[in-house]
Amino acid sequence: MNGWKVFSLRWVLVGLLWVLGAGCETYGKADWKSRVGQYSWDQAIEELGPPESEAKTSDGSRVASWVISRSRTYSTAVRGPMFWSWSGQDVTTTAESHLLLTFNAQGQLKAWKRIYK
Repeated sequence: MNGWKVFSLRWVLVGLLWVLGAGCETYGKADWKSRVGQYSWDQAIEELGPPESEAKTSDGSRVASWVISRSRTYSTAVRGPMFWSWSGQDVTTTAESHLLLTFNAQGQLKAWKRIYK
């Protein structure tokens, strides 16, 4: 009986981790194409927070940039020819992801672009 409780608890924990992971996975993947003309500046501020940078154009449009994901650096050891030896280190850096939104003078989304720096 005790073994079944531990087994069931493990599956509950696995399920919770999966649900939490799925929630984190979908946050940055909004369908921006369908939001053009339907999404306002105020909604962007509410959902994304204040932009990292912002500029107004001569026609009254507003262009703003939000950082969606920061640059990350990963380091892994590289094995040598023998299983006990190490030949060095491999370092990988990912690009920073920015969301560039353009709003018309009335505050409605008119264009979007994802930029990697």
